[in-house]
Amino acid sequence: MNSEQEKNSLFEEDAFKPVPPGERHGWWKTSFIWAGSSICVPTIMVGALMIKGLSFMEMILAVIIGTVLLSIVFCLQGMEGTDTGLPTVVLARSAFGREGAGIIISFILATTLICWTGSDCQIAGESFIQILTLNNIHWNREATIIILGIIMLTVSILGEKIISKLNIIAVPALILLCIYGIVTCLQDISFLDLVRSSPVEPVSLAEGVAMVFGMQAVGSTISPDYHRFCRDRKSSCLAAVVGIIPYCLFLFIAGSIMGAATGESDISILIAKLGLPVIGLLILVLATWTTMACDAYTGGLAITSLLHLSGKRRAAATAIAGIVGILLAVFGIMNYFTNFLDLMAGCIPPVAGVMITDYWILKRGKVENWEERPGFHWTGIVCLVCGVLAALFLPFGFATINGIVVSGVLYYAAMKLTDRKEPRRDIV
Repeated sequence: MNSEQEKNSLFEEDAFKPVPPGERHGWWKTSFIWAGSSICVPTIMVGALMIKGLSFMEMILAVIIGTVLLSIVFCLQGMEGTDTGLPTVVLARSAFGREGAGIIISFILATTLICWTGSDCQIAGESFIQILTLNNIHWNREATIIILGIIMLTVSILGEKIISKLNIIAVPALILLCIYGIVTCLQDISFLDLVRSSPVEPVSLAEGVAMVFGMQAVGSTISPDYHRFCRDRKSSCLAAVVGIIPYCLFLFIAGSIMGAATGESDISILIAKLGLPVIGLLILVLATWTTMACDAYTGGLAITSLLHLSGKRRAAATAIAGIVGILLAVFGIMNYFTNFLDLMAGCIPPVAGVMITDYWILKRGKVENWEERPGFHWTGIVCLVCGVLAALFLPFGFATINGIVVSGVLYYAAMKLTDRKEPRRDIV
């Protein structure tokens, strides 16, 4: 293979063109991407936080409800990507219009994913600093985060193929670390005591579900970015279900057990208390790397759409997303982690609610009915805003479900009432 062929095998040629059949694959590669996204440091942290607010059985119920809901959204959104071969920001043009998707939806996704990139980078950087400190090496915090962030960003720039390979290494490593953590912690606290324990800062079951959904609210909405590489709908659904439910359930339980035993939700301190500081923290850095790679990659797609760049500029846009995320990490974005999760659980799912209704109900899930609307499609945009308001302010139910249902139902009703006939445009 010559150098030009090697370059083409790594870099995506045009991120906005439909993925051709020859570049598609089975479910397991995409499943590993979602497993790597699920098996990440923030998931353990949320598990450790949830056990402070819910009983163990309530926490399990919240995780089951949250992950099942996530899988449904993942499957519906993902299959749309598989059918068309297109990324989320392009698919959104049908429900929100070309300009609506390019400006409003791309801005929401870019902002969210850049913040996630910053959170991942800060966790990885501070974990690495802990490793250095344990070996009597003292580096400047800001410099460490910047250098490590730039190194991790390279995978995102290369694209989906390299991200899937990185996850094949990182996923088993973090699973083994969590198994070790569970076994170690259960020597200090019995499982029966854990089940019987009472929350110290009680929260509602709905809040617990919102935290679980919030962890992958963005992932479920932008799943077409990765499922467009799946061979068919069956592969797309398998990738979502296998990559989300078992890993999320395991990680949340692991986080709750380790959090209850150590009394910590700060992941670096938690791992250090398990007695395996250097290796454990190295695995955390690797696991966070996989999550940051996904976030920066999709953030790059959103920026490419937002700035009306060619799909061939995706790598440069990813670099921009990553650099901004690194700067947020330097300024300590993780200090606002819980509030950020709550906001994401409210703002992102309504996007999926409108898109799912548009493709699966109004267009009957047929790829030949997919159309790109010109300009701003205000019906979709207004319904999105209503869904966000419902998710954030309705005093009953689950915030994420409220957002999806309200945005989807309103969009369906509005489209049936107006019955707009707009110019059809083929898949780009």
